[in-house]
Amino acid sequence: MNRQRPNLKNGVDFQLQSAFNDGNWAVVIRLAEKRAKAFNDQYYQIVKICAESQLDDPTAKFSAVAAISQFVKDGTVVKDVDGIDLLEWASLGLTSEDDFAETLGPLRVRTVKAAPKDKLSATRCMESCLLHWDLVSAQQIAAIVDRSFPSERSFMFWNIVITHHLAISSQSPPEKKKLYGMLALKQIQRAAQLAEQDEAAKGDQPATKPQPRSIQTEEEILLLYEIVEKHGSPADFEKVVASPVFGPLVQFRQGRKELFLRIVSKYQRDKDWEAMYQLCKDCLSTTDENGQPNLMASDWSVWRQFIDAAAQLRNAKPGIETSVQELLLKFIKRPNLQPIFKRIILLARLTAAFSLTTTDGDDITDGQPTSARIHELIHYIKDQGTNPACFDDIKALFETLPPSAMKHIAYEHVPNLAKGNEDEVDTARIQTLALKLQYFAATCSSMYSTVSGEKPLRKCVVTGEEVDSNSPGPVFGAVAQAALDLHKNLAEKASKYPVIEAEIKPDLTVLIALCNIHSAFPPSTAKTNNPVSISPLLRATCLLEHQLDLTPKHSVISLLLTQLHLRLGTAPRAREIWETLGVKRTIMDSLAPIFYDRLSTISPSLISPNDNWGWDLMELLHSHYHVSLKLRMPRRLIDAFESCNYGSVIDIPKYMEALRWSSTRAMSLVEEARTERMLGTPLAEVLQDDRFTEVTDETELNSVLDYGSFSSWDSSSQPAVYEQLRIGPPPTNRRAHLSLLSEAFHETLTYKPPAIYKASAAAAIPDQTFFLEMMSQLSNSFSKFINGPESDLTQSEATYFEVISLLTTLIPFAIGIGRSSPVPEVFTQIMEGLKAGIESLRAKVTPDKAEVAGQLATLSSMHGIGVFRDVAGATKQATQWILSYNERQKERDRSGNSNLPKDVVTQTKALQAMAEAALKDGKDWISKLKAQVNGRDFEPAARRWIFEDNEAVLEVVGTEAVGRLVHSWEANVKGWMEVKWA
Repeated sequence: MNRQRPNLKNGVDFQLQSAFNDGNWAVVIRLAEKRAKAFNDQYYQIVKICAESQLDDPTAKFSAVAAISQFVKDGTVVKDVDGIDLLEWASLGLTSEDDFAETLGPLRVRTVKAAPKDKLSATRCMESCLLHWDLVSAQQIAAIVDRSFPSERSFMFWNIVITHHLAISSQSPPEKKKLYGMLALKQIQRAAQLAEQDEAAKGDQPATKPQPRSIQTEEEILLLYEIVEKHGSPADFEKVVASPVFGPLVQFRQGRKELFLRIVSKYQRDKDWEAMYQLCKDCLSTTDENGQPNLMASDWSVWRQFIDAAAQLRNAKPGIETSVQELLLKFIKRPNLQPIFKRIILLARLTAAFSLTTTDGDDITDGQPTSARIHELIHYIKDQGTNPACFDDIKALFETLPPSAMKHIAYEHVPNLAKGNEDEVDTARIQTLALKLQYFAATCSSMYSTVSGEKPLRKCVVTGEEVDSNSPGPVFGAVAQAALDLHKNLAEKASKYPVIEAEIKPDLTVLIALCNIHSAFPPSTAKTNNPVSISPLLRATCLLEHQLDLTPKHSVISLLLTQLHLRLGTAPRAREIWETLGVKRTIMDSLAPIFYDRLSTISPSLISPNDNWGWDLMELLHSHYHVSLKLRMPRRLIDAFESCNYGSVIDIPKYMEALRWSSTRAMSLVEEARTERMLGTPLAEVLQDDRFTEVTDETELNSVLDYGSFSSWDSSSQPAVYEQLRIGPPPTNRRAHLSLLSEAFHETLTYKPPAIYKASAAAAIPDQTFFLEMMSQLSNSFSKFINGPESDLTQSEATYFEVISLLTTLIPFAIGIGRSSPVPEVFTQIMEGLKAGIESLRAKVTPDKAEVAGQLATLSSMHGIGVFRDVAGATKQATQWILSYNERQKERDRSGNSNLPKDVVTQTKALQAMAEAALKDGKDWISKLKAQVNGRDFEPAARRWIFEDNEAVLEVVGTEAVGRLVHSWEANVKGWMEVKWA
């Protein structure tokens, strides 16, 4: 399946070949026409047509498109695959990708049918159909090739997997999906039957060559299970599982593990605990050539699934706990057990103790551990406490303990363990583990009891202190101070032990930062991200920046800092850190929203097209989708076919579909268009962009954000740190649609005909008709998405989308009110709603008159100011359009009968004045903010406020830490001065 670039085929004379390569199209047309007449060869006629399509003549440019359409209509067979390649090349960019299945796809099928034994041509045609994801044509070609070359076993499996794709694709009508599914199922079952016959016939006989059309490889076996699960009945699936050739246990004994893992995962999804338990037990019970337990299945995920299944069956099978423990004992006794496997087995024992053991009494009695599970936990910590992964291993189990047991482990056992260790590095690691456990316990709601009274209080189990219900737990300050002290003490040892600087000190810094972050937010299990005070966030930022200087490119610290800087309005510094992370290509879709989402409302100049750095940032995001989605499928799909990697053949289309309908892709257009609009340099054409045109109201835009690199040190009852730090909720289908519709509204509203186009008021009617039709479409689309969960949007965004939705309704409604008719009450309600929207946003973002605290709060609230600017700007432009329409009507009809009612004009002018006043206020806020930030008293005042009563932190980070923040604020405010408020 080798796709060649469009070129003239071998055998073409040198003169024509040279003219074609040089792009001398007039000569190519003349020579090709002569060759076509001389040889009566269809190929030369196609060369002539393709050359004509390269001319500057607009009518000739579509010659290839017209020829393709005519060939399809007439039933013409293009006998030469090189000719079709030329036609495909010549029509590139002139037709929709969706047209391929109606044009070039059928032509390629006809070519293959005309010469079914031409293997090279057939595979080239199939490749093209697959790259354009024309499954109907690809399946027909695959079936022909399979029949033509029955001994080529790969062709049979290509046919099967393409038929399977067609059975689950929207390209296949509902009535045919079942047919294609059954066809793929029968074909793969026949191949499996041949393999089982070969195995049965083998017996004690010498190995014979398997039948060519039988299943032989692991990839083919996995394909068998995929198709049987998708298109077969439960009985069909169980039959394959029980097969003496294809059963997961049989394959596992042959050293093939992937099938076993997939079947266990399926049993888990189906909640078939009995089958899941038995399969895990059978595979874990296998032995190697020395009779020792086989370690191939000894992954932590397998043990966890095994124990989970056993826990579900505990009541039905009383002896199951003993069976699990006996199996674990065999592994523990295995000689020369490698450290990685020892850790897995010990963790499995610990998990079994928590999941399977019945705890009748208390875990702690008279200050001493008594239960089996607490003893097992103590044993695990003793053995693995110096392993950096120990905390992550035990935290989920630790959370299930009662407060007394948590306190004993975190405050007594682990600290005492550190005291008895002579190794300095191990001691530091155990001390860090103790602090992590203390922090984790402080995030557990069970560690606080409610004290009733006129004003309810929270009592900390650890300290016994009673604090206000809206105050953070008292333990966070103590843990942060202990971690800071340890951080200072380790400074002298860092030069002696590099691991301290590389691993332990960064962990301690993150721990201190997390304690400060918790101090900034009210104690709640709700996913709120409105801090009570930003000073702890600023201290956390300074600490993390200090550590990043010592350990550059530390991913956890870099990601935390990226979110903190965006949250605090120091976005220019966030950009610098983001670039060091090197987020590119395949990981862009899942990680980009961490930095790019809402960036245009926080710091629009950061991704300005007028700035090379800003242009590169947006281009990096945009180009990922542009390059990846240039064709419907990537070249690596063809590589997967050629290597017979059917797992990738099935997964790649799923990935591409998810990428095409990604909310991150939609976000890339929104951020790009909004930035350019706010800076007064609109370059993006939203209404013509694929990221907008391909999305319909029915399109479900998916969002998969990868927060796996963030530290996860909080209990499950608390919102994750990234949820608290981000500006608002993550991308969702609803917000993506509303954002795209809003940008379409702005572009439609601000569209101006080219300068060369000067039309009278009467000639402007077609433009006006398009405008009003677009407003009606947008209004209809808004109505489908405007109502939804509050958790999808920030408060500012919710108001913004409501206002834009009202404006799409207002414009056509206002101009439809007759002069002689009374003004409907609905019109007044809409106007009042728009005024209320502007006022509510103004109330949220009006700068505080307080000193440095208010200034810093404003600097960290730029998202609200950006949205306020958009609302006011959209309202002003909408009212201007309505008033301009009224002026055009006056010009067109001097009688005044077509004018808008005076009350409508009066209310519209009042709303316009309000919007203009809001824009003026916003511009004044930024100007005043710039003067404040650039003032020489700002940095000292900010330093005093941030580190008030926290001189110990200032001592570590140094006085220059705030200077870096101030420099970033200055850069951000300077960028905001470029925003257009007119």
